Amino acid sequence: MVPDFLLPEWVPNAHPLIVHFPIALIFAAVAADALALWLGERWETGQEVATGLYVATGLSAVVSYYSGTWAIDTVTIATPEAAQTLSTHSYWAWYTMVSTSAYAGARAIGLFITQIRSRRLSHAVLFVVGLGTLFPIYKTGENGGEMVYRRGVGVTQTQKLPATATPDSTRQDTVQVSRPAARSEAP
Repeated sequence: MVPDFLLPEWVPNAHPLIVHFPIALIFAAVAADALALWLGERWETGQEVATGLYVATGLSAVVSYYSGTWAIDTVTIATPEAAQTLSTHSYWAWYTMVSTSAYAGARAIGLFITQIRSRRLSHAVLFVVGLGTLFPIYKTGENGGEMVYRRGVGVTQTQKLPATATPDSTRQDTVQVSRPAARSEAP
């Protein structure tokens, strides 16, 4: 758990700050793996780099999952829909943690098995399986985004409208286009 004095005042817990690491790392891992597969022996350490990124993804997914379990106590779940979305998000987060960590472990072990490491077909199969780890992370993010942006979990209203404001007067930051008056044709 992260002490409150280490967090900015606008964040309810550490989870929103941590959760983006596995997202970024998984895309970097898949990209490095694709490049390593494409370049083959021209990039001698390509599989090691991709595997290292997958391991970092798995570890950050564990940290992200547990920061999310701790975050539940710091936010208000006000509606049954928000509770259901949280439950779905938690399920996919657990599945993401398990799948990325297991895949990272399998990749790390594969580095020490010559029959797997030296065959391009094995690398291609591992690459396709690695692509499969994108789906649970997508579903986790989709449900997390729905919790925040649709259900309002962990969000406080920071902007107050002036009491005399009307909906049209609050749109000062948008471009207003004047339309020409409609022409009436006289017979």
